[in-house]
Amino acid sequence: MKPAGPLVAALWAAVVPMLVAAGGAVLLGACTSCQSTVRQAAMPVVAAGTFDGVVADPASRQLYLADGANNNVDVVDISTATPQFVRALDVTTAPHGLAIASDTHLLYVGLTGGEVAVIDTQYGSPRYLQVVTRIVADTPEVDLLDYSAQTKRLFASTGAGGGVIAIDTTTNKMIRRYALGVPTEQPRYNPVDGLLYVSSPTTASVIQFDPITGVATRDYFIKGCRPTGLAINPAKQLAVTACGGSTGLLNLQTGAHEVTRAVAASDLVTYDLAADRFMVAAPHGDKDSMVGVFDGSGTFIGSVSATPNAHAAAIDTAHGLVYTVGATGLISFLPSACAPPPDWIKFLGGLSVFAVPLLAAALFLFLYARRLMRRASRGDDGPSFHDLQQQDLATERERMRAFEDAVLGPQLSPGMQPEP
Repeated sequence: MKPAGPLVAALWAAVVPMLVAAGGAVLLGACTSCQSTVRQAAMPVVAAGTFDGVVADPASRQLYLADGANNNVDVVDISTATPQFVRALDVTTAPHGLAIASDTHLLYVGLTGGEVAVIDTQYGSPRYLQVVTRIVADTPEVDLLDYSAQTKRLFASTGAGGGVIAIDTTTNKMIRRYALGVPTEQPRYNPVDGLLYVSSPTTASVIQFDPITGVATRDYFIKGCRPTGLAINPAKQLAVTACGGSTGLLNLQTGAHEVTRAVAASDLVTYDLAADRFMVAAPHGDKDSMVGVFDGSGTFIGSVSATPNAHAAAIDTAHGLVYTVGATGLISFLPSACAPPPDWIKFLGGLSVFAVPLLAAALFLFLYARRLMRRASRGDDGPSFHDLQQQDLATERERMRAFEDAVLGPQLSPGMQPEP
């Protein structure tokens, strides 16, 4: 019969690597860096700019960047994984927020001076990549924008003007002004509840109001956050806000919120429904600027180093690449490379910690029991412990008898007398 020891060792050597591999997969998944996927695309025009809004258009497969330093909207072709600079569109004054209307092939640009420039993005159109009209908003500045394809409305914050305006995109006319009385940043329309949300760093809150009545219905105070950027995942009713020193997560149904420093001091936030990802840009100094990615549930996925010009980021869903401004032009990275491992991998990795010693004990008991059963079936149990004990006693008696004979002489038979 094959000894149990070597068999146990063989099975141990076969099973342990599988369990260790499961645990290793967790560690590798947690340690993979988004930074390792970063690619630089040299674009001197982009490198020379100062940017605010950034949006990607899945219909035209182009990226648009609001360059406030040069009063341009820069256009980049992202139809392949290698982006190509197309042109810089002059919009006369400094652009701020951008909103893409993929359904009508138009790009809206909020401008200093109180106008919204409308750019044709339909390839083949006679006015392709030209400003086709300007909407007068009757406000000193139009800051950040949000477009609702459901209502055909464009919502724009007025910054220090303390309000939000609504524009009917079918007529290109401003139809409503919502005076909130506090400086406003990012407006977002929520298609699930039909309400409008806008961030206000002055009140450290996100204000909810009805765009039909204009009445503010709720104020979400977020302790430790002065929200600027704001994006909403309507499916989860989750808002992610860019705070003064952190990033905030807000449940729009319950009002529950938390603040994370995974991406600190962020500026603008975008959400892509197709990718189910939040992109959060945090411009600081040369060494601590970054762009972070959260999934649609608010779980942090990873981040990469960026430049102080990276105020916003956008994702190309066709290639899964996130784009933002870099030192030499554009940088892109693949957030899926640093996504957390699936739950079943995590489960196996945690289970392996307990399974290895338990499996070793079970194997030992199983093999020991099998060995006893084999010996019993052959009827050859060998000497028992008691038999071995008796053999030892008999051997010891013989040894003692021999010793006595050597010392005292041989024992006399009855009737014999020793010699005088």
